[in-house]
Amino acid sequence: MLKKTVLFLICALPISLMAQETKLGHVNFQEVFAAMPEQASIQKALDDQSKEFETYLTKMNEELTTKLKEFQEKQATMPESIKTTRQNELQDIQQRIQTFRQTASSDLEKKQQELSSPVMAKINKAIAEVAAEGKYLYIFNYLPQVFIYQAPSANDITAVVKKKLGLDKVAAKPVEVKSTEATKPAAEAKPSKNKK
Repeated sequence: MLKKTVLFLICALPISLMAQETKLGHVNFQEVFAAMPEQASIQKALDDQSKEFETYLTKMNEELTTKLKEFQEKQATMPESIKTTRQNELQDIQQRIQTFRQTASSDLEKKQQELSSPVMAKINKAIAEVAAEGKYLYIFNYLPQVFIYQAPSANDITAVVKKKLGLDKVAAKPVEVKSTEATKPAAEAKPSKNKK
């Protein structure tokens, strides 16, 4: 019995020491990113490119509408070979529109990543510095829909990261948990006592 107790204490000691040294924190990355001064220029560049794509797409849709209307008006008197050719042309335009939509969406995504990457790297560097200074073992991205319960004493380092980035002049907003059917139980979760 004594051997088992000693063995248990030897095994439990490193675990309890490790538990004491573990320091966890979380940061609302989205909130920090939204507060960055570069965010306005990134959004403007994306909006400008999006408008350019929309203008081109509108022209393609107008071309399709015009040719479709012309085809519908004249198809009764068209020879079969011309009718088939026109139908193929219309299908071609529809395919080009579909391809353009997919390509434009992909281009916008790439542009967003290209413009956001340096800002995200700056934020990640600040988070790493705050984590090192505060001796945190892990820093999690705060996602309300993922957190089931958050203790009042939880380490939210969002304000510290903002300060590190020089964003401390921006009023700190408390992290809000949007109340939807999916997240409502998470926002209201409290430790429960087992009732028998």
